[in-house]
Amino acid sequence: FNTMADSLEQSEQRRQEFIANVSHELKTPMTTIGGYVDGILDGTIPKETEKHYLQIVSSEVRRLSRLVRSMLDLSRIQAQGLDESRKSRFDLGEAMSDVLITFEQKINARALQVSVDLPEKPVWTKADRDAITQVIYNLLDNAIKFCPQGGKLGLFLALEGGKAKVTVQNSGPTIDPNELPLLFDRFHKADKSRSADREGWGLGLYIAKTIVGAYGGDIWATSENGITNFIFTLPTVR
Repeated sequence: FNTMADSLEQSEQRRQEFIANVSHELKTPMTTIGGYVDGILDGTIPKETEKHYLQIVSSEVRRLSRLVRSMLDLSRIQAQGLDESRKSRFDLGEAMSDVLITFEQKINARALQVSVDLPEKPVWTKADRDAITQVIYNLLDNAIKFCPQGGKLGLFLALEGGKAKVTVQNSGPTIDPNELPLLFDRFHKADKSRSADREGWGLGLYIAKTIVGAYGGDIWATSENGITNFIFTLPTVR
């Protein structure tokens, strides 16, 4: 009975922390949106600068949309688990290539130097391809965001111990070693040098951890000498 009571108390505490975090994350962009819209309506913001501030409002709305979408994904996964009927055999290298292509515009805009190392032969895994694609997307999006202009971006796939090992690498500010174990927590914000871009909501990595774990894989990060790696593994199949 005491164990059950402790478990319920911890669950309630986690629920309250989650609600507090969500409230905080929603409040910041909503305050920005409200302030700029009011400034435009009451004439505080001059006509010649309206477009600039409307662009900021548009950016904040997109941020809110991403947060809500991530929360819905997380809620669905936790409530229903991953749909076994959606599992299929697919080539992980091909999925990685497809995701990388979607970032072509962002990569070119930041003049990033991209290194890709994928095996010539297919690396087969069995999972929900859309879910794994989301993991790769989240990690690449995160890497590009923290990669400096003209920096280095890497995408690697290798076979180790009967598992596929995916590495997403970027140059840029090194993450404090004390932060590394916390990166995959809900809403965790890394140190200020990597949090200057407020688009980082702290849910993408948590969702990635949830998906990878559900398919029998592991996920972790390393960061030293200006190089950060986000790595995850998945079981392979024939």
